[in-house]
Amino acid sequence: MNTEVSQTKICKKCGRLLPIEKFRLVKGQFHNPYYLGQCRECEYKYQREYLEEKNKISFSDDLEILIQRHYKEIKSERIVDISNIKIIPLGTDEVFVKLMDYKNAWLSNYGRAIRFSDDKYNLLQGSYDNYGALRYSLKKNVFHNGKWIYKSVPLYAAKAVVEEFIVNPDKENNVYIWHSGYDKQDYYYRNLYPLNQEQYRMVKNHFNKTGDDSEEFILKVMNDIRYKPDDWSKRTMEPVMCGVGYRGSENVDCKSESYLKWHDMINRCYNTKFHERQPQYRGCSVCEEWLNYSNFKVWYDQNKIPGMSLDLDKDILFKGNKVYSPETCCFVPHAINTLFLSKKADRGDFPIGVSYEKDKKKYRAYMSFMGEQIKIGTYDTAESAFARYKEYKEYFIKDVAEQYKDEIPYKVYEAMMNWKIEIDD
Repeated sequence: MNTEVSQTKICKKCGRLLPIEKFRLVKGQFHNPYYLGQCRECEYKYQREYLEEKNKISFSDDLEILIQRHYKEIKSERIVDISNIKIIPLGTDEVFVKLMDYKNAWLSNYGRAIRFSDDKYNLLQGSYDNYGALRYSLKKNVFHNGKWIYKSVPLYAAKAVVEEFIVNPDKENNVYIWHSGYDKQDYYYRNLYPLNQEQYRMVKNHFNKTGDDSEEFILKVMNDIRYKPDDWSKRTMEPVMCGVGYRGSENVDCKSESYLKWHDMINRCYNTKFHERQPQYRGCSVCEEWLNYSNFKVWYDQNKIPGMSLDLDKDILFKGNKVYSPETCCFVPHAINTLFLSKKADRGDFPIGVSYEKDKKKYRAYMSFMGEQIKIGTYDTAESAFARYKEYKEYFIKDVAEQYKDEIPYKVYEAMMNWKIEIDD
């Protein structure tokens, strides 16, 4: 009788007397083995009900769609013409855009990559990691041991396509990428969705259960506060800066350097009183992604060099650019930033770098650097003065670029070496 009792046990859930092997043997706090009070069948049933309830999709009654699906505007200067390089597009809308921080590399909105080497463009095959994710081996410009160098790194196609083509509403947390139809071989930008961990889990569970991963459904998941990070609230979306900029997170240090840089950038573009003092900023704007301070901070932290005093510049990489964005902006020493100030409002009707000296009835060519005026020479005509200014300034920019070569990203160095002064600048 004692032997029979020791080999059976009553389940506390269903009340049945069952053989002991129907219960799971576990180790206690002090490694003493014991059998659980509920049988394996009840344990499995309870876990399944718990998971089903946890994964059950429901939305807030007052769900408000604050975040929409948007795509980035691509500058034409970044697009390579593939019609002359024997690459057949996967679709009529496939474009290859230059990866600003990589050496001679372009990425398409379908996830394909090309690299320029040996005087020709080559379509890269890429490789797949253990999880089946496509990646390319490229050389990235990074700051290492006090200078800028190129380092071979893997570039993951899905992540790169999102970075270059899709407006990510929360770059800090939306690091998971959902592929439409859960097809991880599909890298077309319109089929990729940057989500946070909880949003990704909800979309995946719902898709596995129903086969539905429509954009309408995903937007509801993205906008429901229950699937947002803990530091998010509706008030963080309120445009507190010039009616357009918002914090994006509750945990914001308004005295930090990154916030002050963001504040100044928004102010330069959207404060009409500031435009009265600095009219050259009229018509400037901030890209949609950077209207969110939290997104700007991610870029700032990735690009700012600790211990160096640097200016945020928007128009060295692309001459005449008026949009602040991750693709068009860079950090440069103040000396370099002052090289590209045109001061149109101060020079009147004369070409850039030219002034008229009434007493001599001559045209002077000059340039400014670090607040000091450099006199280049005097000439009979404004055109002659400008021609000399152009020659001198372009050489001066190249000389400064060489001096700062190790301290600036290669994309800045390259832009400076190719800089051309025009009479209507």
